[in-house]
Amino acid sequence: MKSLEKNIFSGFSVIQNKQDFIVSSFTIDQILKFTKYTERLIVNYDEEGQPIYNNNIQRKVELIRAKKIADFLVNDPDATFPTNLVLHIPEEIIVEKTEKNNFIHITINEKVFDEINKKNGDVFISIIDGQHRIKGIELAIEFLKNEISILNKSTRNTNDGSSLNKKLDSYNDRLKDLLNIQLVVTFFIDKTLEYQAMIFSTINRTQKKVSASLVSSLFGLTARDTPHKTALQTVLALNGHESSPFYKRIKLYGGSYNKNQSPPLTQATMVSSVIKQISENLREAENDRYRNREELKKRTSGSSKPLVFRKWYANDRDDVISDFLYFYFSKIRDTFKDDNGVSFWDVKDNNKNILQTTVGYLALLENLIEILVKENINDQNMEAVFGEKLSLVDNISFNDTVKYSFNNNGKKILQLELSLKMYPKEKGDLKDKRAEVLNSLVTNN
Repeated sequence: MKSLEKNIFSGFSVIQNKQDFIVSSFTIDQILKFTKYTERLIVNYDEEGQPIYNNNIQRKVELIRAKKIADFLVNDPDATFPTNLVLHIPEEIIVEKTEKNNFIHITINEKVFDEINKKNGDVFISIIDGQHRIKGIELAIEFLKNEISILNKSTRNTNDGSSLNKKLDSYNDRLKDLLNIQLVVTFFIDKTLEYQAMIFSTINRTQKKVSASLVSSLFGLTARDTPHKTALQTVLALNGHESSPFYKRIKLYGGSYNKNQSPPLTQATMVSSVIKQISENLREAENDRYRNREELKKRTSGSSKPLVFRKWYANDRDDVISDFLYFYFSKIRDTFKDDNGVSFWDVKDNNKNILQTTVGYLALLENLIEILVKENINDQNMEAVFGEKLSLVDNISFNDTVKYSFNNNGKKILQLELSLKMYPKEKGDLKDKRAEVLNSLVTNN
């Protein structure tokens, strides 16, 4: 198996208790081209796909333990690592994922390899288990390179370099052998920090007890209320309730799905969409992990984002957040139907439309936000208000996949059409450019 050819990771899929991961093998030299030991912890990615770090967490290793591994590699010619390194690949760096002849092939973004070469570059492929091994390998390579450099200088400055040359040859051979050691690597794809922490705990549970503080220090987790926890619980509840419009519609982390029957929405998309209506931005969402709910009643000075879920989260009313999503999208499902009475919302293999896509969900969510901003909605009247506003929407041909294409253009067209039907432009309002923008998008679509 050839790995790293054209930035492609190749391996085979393993399924255990409905959880899947990929197993492959790489030389140490290859591994250090895409990951390395780092104290910094990436907790999320912003809208541009740039990493967001938890500045309060530093992933420390026991240096003595790492040095022992380095000594083992330098001094023992039979040194082996039979156990797997466990690494994590975020979705943000995956260019393409294919399957052929029972092997999974994942193309990785070039920036992964570029950043590794920088002094303080981003380490996108993180280490779930194996930090000490990687650090020990790095120390061993650093030691051998330093010794080789010193010996090279010494042999040039002495007439009798036979013993030094012998030592130099020995270190060169050891470095070459070390870099070519093959390691078994397990990759988990796009898992939450909580899931990664669970993997780490499970792997180490049989060796020694893993303290909660160790898991917290490695993965930045907290038992306190957080926007992420609320968002995750909301999404899991919506996906699990049989009457929910999102019932089995969300692809959950670690879930097992048939190749051609994968749910249309991802857990990451859903969780992120909820968090973005609680916290000012993804960076602030990380800081909000350490704040009490009460503190979120205040807003950042100058912020203009609506954050329609924030006050409900701050007042410990997570149930209202889930109800907003439940009742609004239930009305979407019940309102938009074809001539045979079949809802455009329902997923059908042979008749896909924008409502069954991620961009469709995001367009509808923007209209939900608009309603929550403009209407006096509470936990008692939301169902009636949603029904009233959606009853104003007519003459939308969801089967027109050219107009309502499955991309940002189609998303914007759908969002603007819904907005204009619910809230028509007032006569003489020169600032309202929605109709002009819509016409431009449809013309150029």
